[in-house]
Amino acid sequence: MELSALRANNPVAVMAAYGALRLLPGARLRWAGPHPELEWHADVIDSLAARLPDRPQSPELGLIDDPRQIDGAEHYRQLANRMPGEWLLAYAAETAAGLRPTGLRLLGGKHLFISNAREVIAALQRHDVRGKLAEALLGPWRYEDKGLQAWGWDAAARIDAAASAKAVTAAPKFGVLGAYWLAWESLPFWPLVNGRTVGMDRRHWVYPTCAVWLGADGLRALILAAGELDAREARALGVRLWRCERIGSSDYGGVLGWATPLVARTGSERRNPAGSARSASRGILIV
Repeated sequence: MELSALRANNPVAVMAAYGALRLLPGARLRWAGPHPELEWHADVIDSLAARLPDRPQSPELGLIDDPRQIDGAEHYRQLANRMPGEWLLAYAAETAAGLRPTGLRLLGGKHLFISNAREVIAALQRHDVRGKLAEALLGPWRYEDKGLQAWGWDAAARIDAAASAKAVTAAPKFGVLGAYWLAWESLPFWPLVNGRTVGMDRRHWVYPTCAVWLGADGLRALILAAGELDAREARALGVRLWRCERIGSSDYGGVLGWATPLVARTGSERRNPAGSARSASRGILIV
């Protein structure tokens, strides 16, 4: 099934594709063209819709409202006994400097990262779920769902302050409910390693797509290792790395911008004689 609404240059679209893959055990996904393809033995939209009703009762959504509420190492370890580890590692990590929340928690102020996911799911349940999922995966994205906040992941949902008569923080927000829920479900693919969300630094986020079929376990391994692939390995696997900017927005945190593909020059750790700059993903040099 071609997911014709999703393109790799929008972070939330990649996350939606990967979230759909994670929700369908045994499914496979590849990104051989401009849109991903999802292979599944049953109807994709019906199967995803069937997963939604039980999600609000899950411990990863119900135990805390925001990673900032994790009160020290002891509380973190208590949560580890009650919450799936893949979710806790995606929310926060213990570091020498204390607990650090995920870099995908971009919005500041009173924004509650996990509570926002519950609100997205609750809003989706009040609509025609299958219709919203069809919009998310097949398009077109109509941006008719009001009052949503996509955690700053949707590059197409940025508000132009010059086009609004209100302050940006007070301007109405519109989004794509089905896509935002599926993007949320991809979070376990983006754990914190050494205190940082995989692929992320202070200014950019780098994520991979792959032209060969991958299941959830293969995708998880690729995300963890993508920055260590040399150019020949990347070509053999059909791997492409995409980099988007983390755009700051005053006291209210930041958002992710449109992504562009990184062009691999060499897999060597040696400095490139032509003067190329090393990318945010380690081990790959870019023009």
